[in-house]
Amino acid sequence: MKEILNTILKNFKQARFTFVILLYSLIVLVGIHIFKTGEIVSNEILTYFGAPVAIDIYNFHYWGIVTNSFVHYEIGHFLLNAISFLLLGTYLERRIGTKNFILFGLIASTISSAFQLAFSNDAGIGLSGVNYAFFGFIFAKTFIDNRFRIVTKNIALLVMLLFIPFCEYMNRFGGWNVATIALLSGFLLGVLIAFYKTTYVKMVQFFVVSLFVLSVISLYYTPWSAQWNCSKGISWHEKGDTEIAKAYYLKTIYYDEASLCGNDNLKIIKLDELSAKAFTAHNRGDYLKARYFYEEILKIDTENSWAKNNIKRLP
Repeated sequence: MKEILNTILKNFKQARFTFVILLYSLIVLVGIHIFKTGEIVSNEILTYFGAPVAIDIYNFHYWGIVTNSFVHYEIGHFLLNAISFLLLGTYLERRIGTKNFILFGLIASTISSAFQLAFSNDAGIGLSGVNYAFFGFIFAKTFIDNRFRIVTKNIALLVMLLFIPFCEYMNRFGGWNVATIALLSGFLLGVLIAFYKTTYVKMVQFFVVSLFVLSVISLYYTPWSAQWNCSKGISWHEKGDTEIAKAYYLKTIYYDEASLCGNDNLKIIKLDELSAKAFTAHNRGDYLKARYFYEEILKIDTENSWAKNNIKRLP
């Protein structure tokens, strides 16, 4: 026990950047709670502090897959990640140096967040993916480098890996929202990078570069993602091409029937189409058709004042 405490103290003394990251994450946490309105943390606040929603990331807020790692708004979530990052980060930074530590963290955040986004419609927030990458690296290194000895490595591995299916279970049945894909991809990345300075260096380079390239590609093309399809729909909608936009919104609903983005925007397009038809019919004096279109508008939007007022004007 004394040896473990001495090692932790040495790690704390020789690591620097780990504390910078933790301090910045704490500032973000405090800032969110200062600027939030009421009990709910809005998407606007999260975006402002570095965690844009999926649609915004797909619409050129690509930096979000890195900066989202520093964002926490629940104190329990922050404390769990902060303690893990403090122990793992100082341990790692002392042994690989600050420059390599920063580079590793950037790669881990990018890949774990991008994979989480691509396969769950949400990039997630917090340091969990990075922590798992650090742990995967340290665990794998225990087999090939004496500087990375861990007394209870097998117990630690069991706890860390069992935590992933437990979180996935709680996501489905307990209302949790843990980025399990980020945890798993971070861990596998860490294990992979651990073998960089071995005889497997070329293989590691190939896989790490491949993962990074796939992460970048996923920001531009993930046709199975509801959020990606909706972001494309919004883009074409803003350009005025509603037919292409409608096709993307329909794909959004195909992958997520409850998508507000897809359903609401399809409703907007439908209202615009009906409004144009009602306006044309009314001006031509075809009042029966005009009434029909106004009534269809009111079925979709019962409070539509334009349709209500024009129905009153019909003879």
